[in-house]
Amino acid sequence: MAFTLERPLASTYTRRAACVFKAWLKQPTQVATIFPSSVFLTERIARRDCVRSADTVVELGPGAGGTTLALLESMKPDARLLAVEKTPDLADALAEIEDPRLTSRLGDAADLIEILRAHDLTKADVIVSGIPFSSIPRATAKRISRSIDDVLTPGGTFIAYQLRDDILHFTRPLFGTPHTQFVMRNLPPLRIFTWTKRLQG
Repeated sequence: MAFTLERPLASTYTRRAACVFKAWLKQPTQVATIFPSSVFLTERIARRDCVRSADTVVELGPGAGGTTLALLESMKPDARLLAVEKTPDLADALAEIEDPRLTSRLGDAADLIEILRAHDLTKADVIVSGIPFSSIPRATAKRISRSIDDVLTPGGTFIAYQLRDDILHFTRPLFGTPHTQFVMRNLPPLRIFTWTKRLQG
């Protein structure tokens, strides 16, 4: 049974849209879009068996928290969600979500391994990323991809929603070919890439 949480004011689309737009005005190269994720996108990401059964979920680049809320609605009552956001204004919006399973952290996904250790975590069953791999330096994208591979459990799931397919340059050598879905009912329309980490041995 999914955990029922009370959605705060910050979770409404209008409030999240204002927060995302404000953050974009301040840091246009760091914030991927001026629109928050649509419910059609967040439900495609969160309503999965891998999320429902996960003990630990890590979210990278959660923005104002639309996907975060969707994940929490699908996750087990005793699961943990660590959300890592680099933009201070968006991290402030995340902090308004009241759920004991959620830990929101202002930080850089390039420091993923260190951030997990700081929260007594070493592995994640599911990693969800909204980081725009097409607009970050190649060295940073490569480091983040390797860190995801390091902390994802064998058989775990990596989900990334992207405007372009630049992410494949960094993830295909690690995870192989992804399953791809197009979500047209989102501004802008995005692709969801899904990988399952190979079992060891």
